Amino acid sequence: MNNNEKQDSPRKRRLERERKQRRDDIIKTAEWFFINLGYDQTMIDRIALQAGYSKATIYNYFDSKDDLFIAVVSKAFEKMFQIMKKAMTASDVKYELRTLGDAYLTFVEEYPDYARLFESGRLNLVIGKMIIKEETSQILTESEKEFRYYQLKIEKLMISVITETMKNSGVQTKIDPFSIVMALSTLGSAINELVMRGKRSPSEDRSQEYLAVLFNIIDKGLKHYDD
Repeated sequence: MNNNEKQDSPRKRRLERERKQRRDDIIKTAEWFFINLGYDQTMIDRIALQAGYSKATIYNYFDSKDDLFIAVVSKAFEKMFQIMKKAMTASDVKYELRTLGDAYLTFVEEYPDYARLFESGRLNLVIGKMIIKEETSQILTESEKEFRYYQLKIEKLMISVITETMKNSGVQTKIDPFSIVMALSTLGSAINELVMRGKRSPSEDRSQEYLAVLFNIIDKGLKHYDD
């Protein structure tokens, strides 16, 4: 490393810290708008004004409103993964889907605003666009890469739980665990609606009971799977 590079290093680190801080500020501000106003009513101009940056600055960090939205959702996925990982590594719980279900309930209870983001119809559209970009070898944005990172970590954790369940039951050779994850992913919206319905009517909240029934059925199905 030459002298110029040595002299530049502290400056580069400072600039990167400042860049990260500005990006985080924008995401935090956008989070409030997306949660409280919804996707359609959220405007980049208002986010910029509230965050104290120009609209041009927003677009220096995010390609579009969709890109900013997925950056907010990736924060939710990060929190959800952290809670799931902590639950699955606890010494006093079973390593099974029921534990993942309970972990998701914990996520909803601790971060109800993040959970509401999953109800947005826009999320599926944004994810669909991202999949097309991957299939056509287009470069993902920083926000998309962050989202995919945590999405894949959650997916990997689910595969691990499913694989362990099938291994203990002796049916691990009958089906690819990834196929099960993909099948279960279709239940995501229904599970989220079930949980959020309970949050909207706390006095009638039986979501934990209902999820217990659902995951017990799935667990039993995995343990006795026969193609």
